[in-house]
Amino acid sequence: MTLRQFLGVFLLLSLCGCSSVVQKVPFMGDQGPVSRALTGELILGRPYTANELPDHELFELTPEMKAFATAAVAGVTAADKKAEALHQALMTSEQLGGRGITYSAYITNTGIDAFEKRQANCLSYTLLYVAMARHLGLKAEVNEVMLPPTWDMREGDTYLFMRHVNAKVFMPNLMRTWVRSVNTADVADIVVDLEMRRFRAHYKQQVIGKDLVAAQFYSNRGMELAAEGDSRNAFLYLRKALLMSEEPSYIWSNFGSFYRRQGFLPEAEAIYLHGLEVNPRDYTIMHNLAGLYKEMGNKEQQKYYQERVRKHRNANPYYMYRRAQEAVDKQDYDKALKLIKAAIKKEKDEIRFYRLAVTIYDALGDKQNAEHMRDKVYQLNTIRF
Repeated sequence: MTLRQFLGVFLLLSLCGCSSVVQKVPFMGDQGPVSRALTGELILGRPYTANELPDHELFELTPEMKAFATAAVAGVTAADKKAEALHQALMTSEQLGGRGITYSAYITNTGIDAFEKRQANCLSYTLLYVAMARHLGLKAEVNEVMLPPTWDMREGDTYLFMRHVNAKVFMPNLMRTWVRSVNTADVADIVVDLEMRRFRAHYKQQVIGKDLVAAQFYSNRGMELAAEGDSRNAFLYLRKALLMSEEPSYIWSNFGSFYRRQGFLPEAEAIYLHGLEVNPRDYTIMHNLAGLYKEMGNKEQQKYYQERVRKHRNANPYYMYRRAQEAVDKQDYDKALKLIKAAIKKEKDEIRFYRLAVTIYDALGDKQNAEHMRDKVYQLNTIRF
């Protein structure tokens, strides 16, 4: 699952999480708006203290959870079968003897809370599954997946760039004649995902370490608390996120959006700009800066960042796909065909592009090309084990 959140008009990212780790010394100096924002004095009325920061053991298991995991794989010896049996036990309804974990986008829980409440988002489920899999002796890690951007045409052409995590279970070498995943197409080793329908093997992905997982968890939870109006704890969670890792620009983006929501616009601007120093190609930050400069009345900078986002957007195959959908809704099939062809040329492994092409060719009465597109859908949708 990928969690999408909005704080007022601010565009935010969906993130992830981990267990408590040793804090790192922030690299920022003691001058300037970014450093002032990092102290928390604008939010708390004083600098924060270390003992106020949250500290969660996110991969911890209770005795009940250990017993559940052990029972779930009773009699199963093969590593791949254990991985699948654990997933099925967690997802199967209580009536059928499982834990009955259901998807909930709105709260990022620890693994323990996800198990006890029987609710999880992508991060919470990943924490829960990885902890249990490790207890069973499986080599399981948190896997970050870069979902393609999407656009909401109804909300001022809003740019949504989302992150997603799932679990990756590494198989012994003797079991790797074929690569596989639970309920989807091939991918290295076994991938277990709360929402497999969203996952594509060709999406860019990487296993991430505990510090980055922790940073994503605290940032994600901080934005949820901000949305609930709890600015004090929101700041503490976001600050902890940056102590875990200062490298991801999307955490700086969230931090800037938090300060923007609180009305501290110069600090938000400085934080966003620092995020761009971390990653000069972070188009979410550019999108947020355009909105911020509009709010500040700086039309020149607003236009500059809007134009950078527009150029990136127009060259993106997923934006072409979205525009093709809009053209289909208007029955402008010639325009839709031109757009979907351009999208497929840029991204040849996206099954949604071919499905839309089928619709377009059918509407145009082009049976041969419609059948060709159906063949591509079949090829991309085929599960191989």
